[in-house]
Amino acid sequence: MKFLVCYEEADPSAKILKEALAHAKAWNASLEIVKTITRELPLKHKQILEMEQELEATVKAQLQDENVSTNTQLVVTQQESGEKLVAFADEQNIDMVFLGIIKRSKVGKLLFGSTAQFVILNAHCPVVTVKV
Repeated sequence: MKFLVCYEEADPSAKILKEALAHAKAWNASLEIVKTITRELPLKHKQILEMEQELEATVKAQLQDENVSTNTQLVVTQQESGEKLVAFADEQNIDMVFLGIIKRSKVGKLLFGSTAQFVILNAHCPVVTVKV
């Protein structure tokens, strides 16, 4: 089995990663840890490499001494994050998605959209949400 962890900044994502880890151990699953960046400005190759290294180091530090197969990936896209995460889950035959949710007002969702809402409504597999 493969689980997708939608990774953002370090503090809230530690909670999401902890929940996904517990499920991965119970189901003997591997974790695909993905951070998406919507490309708005030109990014230099060096910047992307630094972001990938930072992501991998952060995840490795949080999962040290854990016996779970992991793969980290930084996805730079011009699509919305939700669209790319759903497409990634479908392409990689992901069995379950883990993502964080933040309480927002209805107006906040209207103005800024909701990545979590898009993933929950469009993913082909179960989605576990973690309140961050």
